[in-house]
Amino acid sequence: MIIMILKLMGMAWTLRRTMAMAIATAGLIFLLPACSPVRYIGIETYNPSSLTFSPEMRRVLIVNNAVDQSDVPFRSDYRQLPDSITLSADSTTFDFCRTLGETIAGFTGFDDVRLLEGGFRKDRLPFAAPVITPDVIALLCDEHEVDVVISLDRLLFQLNEYADFVFGAEIILAIDVEIAGIVRVYLPNRTTPLTTIELADTITPVSELIMLEQNDRNGWDVLFTYDKTNLLRAAAKYLAEETRIHFMPYWMEDVRWYYTASHSRWKEASVYAVSERWDRALEIWRALYDRTSSWRRKAHLASNIALAMELTGDLNEALNYATLSHQLLSDHLEKEDPTVIRHERYVQVLSNRILEEQRLQLQMK
Repeated sequence: MIIMILKLMGMAWTLRRTMAMAIATAGLIFLLPACSPVRYIGIETYNPSSLTFSPEMRRVLIVNNAVDQSDVPFRSDYRQLPDSITLSADSTTFDFCRTLGETIAGFTGFDDVRLLEGGFRKDRLPFAAPVITPDVIALLCDEHEVDVVISLDRLLFQLNEYADFVFGAEIILAIDVEIAGIVRVYLPNRTTPLTTIELADTITPVSELIMLEQNDRNGWDVLFTYDKTNLLRAAAKYLAEETRIHFMPYWMEDVRWYYTASHSRWKEASVYAVSERWDRALEIWRALYDRTSSWRRKAHLASNIALAMELTGDLNEALNYATLSHQLLSDHLEKEDPTVIRHERYVQVLSNRILEEQRLQLQMK
């Protein structure tokens, strides 16, 4: 068994998701009519981890309790694969555990993060995911002087080849890596795991697009010029970095909007908004809100004020104005109107952010 004390290390991401991150408010863009005087902006929000440990639980042991997959399925939608093609996921479970440790070791909520390279599983079955017994958890916590045990209990891969783009006589083949795993969190003096985390993702390596002639469907030498083992190991590291959201606060991209108009003061506020001077934009939007008698403009300005409040850190006041904007629209438009639905979602987003901010402050302490 190998025990390693992990330190935070910078890691370059070499992989990307096949689809963009699912954002809670992404559906809002679809609901905006094309002619609406709306400008979109991207923001980043700081979010609490899904798990909150008590303040005294500051020492973590990451255990590699999974078995490397010796025969990784490789399927093609474009051609028949020869039986001679075999892939092994050697070292991927270790890479996952090490990367997860390096990632969460930088969080101030943990004083010490250690890695234990297995050694107590009796089987060699990669599809099995046995639960570590309470007596073994107690022994690990006592022997290594830790408060929490994070165990990787299963990690599986599948590769899929498909025709990504066809142009004339040439075809570009892409390979997706499907990856799934089970991570469990254990605490001493518990008879069952604290939680079981099921991981799943599909990723496409940026550099693994392969161009072939359409009549050369058996060009396996071209197809396998890259290192397949490193491809799987890189996928395991990527998934481990993404798993950080369960153990430490994280940044997430999101989408917001604000309303514009042809009025000179609206334009001035928009200039401040573009330059991210939200305090100055807020002053103008407040003044316009106090002077206008139009319910629609009041609704738009209240929404703008809510955005500025959110971005300057006053979430409670942002929620008040977002609720006011939604109420004005609800009073004058149908319940099913896309604008009403969009503003209702924003109220929900802010309500959730306020609750998450409380958990975030607890975790940061």
